[in-house]
Amino acid sequence: MTDNPQALMAVSLGLIVSCIIIIVLFIIFVHTMPGKIARKRGNPQAEAIEILSLLGLLIFPLWMAALVWAFIRPFTLPVELVGRNDRSAPEPGSEQKPKPEPKPELTRVTFDAPATTAGEA
Repeated sequence: MTDNPQALMAVSLGLIVSCIIIIVLFIIFVHTMPGKIARKRGNPQAEAIEILSLLGLLIFPLWMAALVWAFIRPFTLPVELVGRNDRSAPEPGSEQKPKPEPKPELTRVTFDAPATTAGEA
């Protein structure tokens, strides 16, 4: 190989390019891991986590935040409690049964029949 410097140059250039491609693919694989973790754990915010982790390619702390976010379970409220002012929201993890609302009292309404005249009937 020492007789042909062009072949040596081609082999070394090929090794350098293949190493660069492998490193870039590894970096992309690592930066997409938070999104994959969030999907596997069933996080409804998985797409946002994946976008944040890809933004971590530019600013590394964003990737760390996405990784932490992927492991945090989102806090959700039952639909029946959202927007109600008469009760305060329950503490997370405590089960409260809703109080039944009082039934309105029924009143009997009677109508008097109109008096009939002697000519009718």
